[in-house]
Amino acid sequence: MAGEEERFVVYMPVIEEEEKGRFQVKKNELQKAFPLSLDKINDLVKGMTDYSLDTIELHITGVVKSGPITELFIGAEGEAGMKLVLNKKKTPDQ
Repeated sequence: MAGEEERFVVYMPVIEEEEKGRFQVKKNELQKAFPLSLDKINDLVKGMTDYSLDTIELHITGVVKSGPITELFIGAEGEAGMKLVLNKKKTPDQ
């Protein structure tokens, strides 16, 4: 596997509806997760045309390393999670 490029995959928890309008995260239990790429985050920010992405903070609850791939798991409770910091774009007259 020499020469393979190091890759990172971020997984966010999937929170499912228990009953209509009611959601619950089971403590310390990752039922389902889905991968979230930097491209998907950028797509989210593109919809906010007056802002630019400044910082991404990831609060990791687990890591799996398999060859060149590092999988980072984001938790759903407490200090865990992901924070996006956006800055208002400056207009030419500012």
